[in-house]
Amino acid sequence: MARTRHNRHTSASVSPGGREVTRDQAAHIQRMAEGIGQAGLLVVEAATNVEAIASNIGTQVELFKDLTLAARDLRDGNRSLSDDASTAAEATQSMNQELAQSREEMTASLSEVNYMISWVGNTSTQLETLQQEMENVGRIAHHIDSIAQQTHVLALNAHIEAARAGVGATGFTVIANAIRDLADQAIDAAASISTTLDPLIASVNDLGGTTRSARRGAERARNAIDMVAGSLERSQHAGSVLDRRVEAIATFSRTINDKVDLFSSSLLSLFEGVEHSENELTAATQSLDDLMSRTNSLVQLSAKIGVTTADTPIVDEVVKKASVIANLFEAALNAGEISIDELFDEHYQEIPHTNPTQHLTQFTTFVDRTVQDLLEDFLDFSPSVVFAAVVDRNGYLSTHNLKYSLPPSGDPDWDTAHCRNHRFFDDTTGINAARSRDEFLLQTYRRDMGGGVFRLMKDASAPIYVGGLHWGALRVGYAPLSLDEENAAKARRRPSHQALAPEPDNDAARSELGALLSPW
Repeated sequence: MARTRHNRHTSASVSPGGREVTRDQAAHIQRMAEGIGQAGLLVVEAATNVEAIASNIGTQVELFKDLTLAARDLRDGNRSLSDDASTAAEATQSMNQELAQSREEMTASLSEVNYMISWVGNTSTQLETLQQEMENVGRIAHHIDSIAQQTHVLALNAHIEAARAGVGATGFTVIANAIRDLADQAIDAAASISTTLDPLIASVNDLGGTTRSARRGAERARNAIDMVAGSLERSQHAGSVLDRRVEAIATFSRTINDKVDLFSSSLLSLFEGVEHSENELTAATQSLDDLMSRTNSLVQLSAKIGVTTADTPIVDEVVKKASVIANLFEAALNAGEISIDELFDEHYQEIPHTNPTQHLTQFTTFVDRTVQDLLEDFLDFSPSVVFAAVVDRNGYLSTHNLKYSLPPSGDPDWDTAHCRNHRFFDDTTGINAARSRDEFLLQTYRRDMGGGVFRLMKDASAPIYVGGLHWGALRVGYAPLSLDEENAAKARRRPSHQALAPEPDNDAARSELGALLSPW
């Protein structure tokens, strides 16, 4: 920033018409100035409350925005759930139909298996009967063979006896031979029957075993089919229950979807209303900021009129001490304790691990050493004084009271309130104080104490000039007096008799004051 040379001047103005102000007029002007001061406090307090409401509304807007997005996500998710439930309902219905068809097919298969079991059972019974009959035939053939063997022996014996009998038994011999031949044929026939029956009986036996195995397999198949059929029946029943429940879920989901749509629409309307309120509060905050700025100008002009108010002693002390600091700085320059470049250094070096961030410059140590005691004396000047500090023209607060210059703790909220030195205060109030070139500047503002805590304050500042160059300002913050305290202070300040006259250069300030008051 360019260093601006200070050209202090005065104007030789006089009161309107060259007349002195009467005591009553002076009292009215004093009450007006005090009223302006009170109005300034009320405007700042109102701005504080509106800003707090606006901050809360802003938070609510963000919450409503998140809630609106969440409702939208819920609506979309519920629609997806409704679609999934409808799809699941269709799937369960299809599954139930397939289960019913499978059960019908299983019932038909079970009937066929039962028929097969019955057929195999009948066949097995017939084979057993055939086996028994064939065994009976075998036994008969065996008896025939036995009888034929015996007949053959008898025919052989008869032949022998006929040969012994001689010629007279020739006919008997012929008969015996014929019986023997017949017996041999019977033996051969019996043997042939046995030869034929044996493999047939073996085949029937094998076939009977196969049919018995087939019957047992069919019975196992029937049991398995019965189990499957029972499982299908239970599955079909469960599917029917599931179908009803999924359909109920789908119906409920559609109902919820309708309600969520209504809720989302209502929430969106509510969000838009809150957002509109936030915009209106933002506009109101801006209007109050403008009003606060105008009120501060009124307070400043009322102080310039020369009327004694509760602010006058502090303003006078700030102007006097700013001049003392300027003399100390110039003496140090002349003594070579610090150079002009060091005193006006703008290369602010950040101090690591500080939050809020603190900085150092080439003049910080010098200023700390030079003005610290003077700043501490301010705390004893008046019980209403809260702090005293010096800032350069960029709002860099190099030196503060010791109670506000504690080592950082690492807790941002605590450090905001207790580590206020070596920091930038370039808010509207701070930068106005740092750059003002008026004899003094009187402002009303909110002091940020950290953690969302603010204090209603008045700020009196006066510029510091070194070698004709604007270095910065002395700032003193003090708490506004209560009405009773202010009345008591006015009683102590009020003279018993003395006609009050305006200062020679107060007409211009009074005219500017009238111009500012004209809109109201």
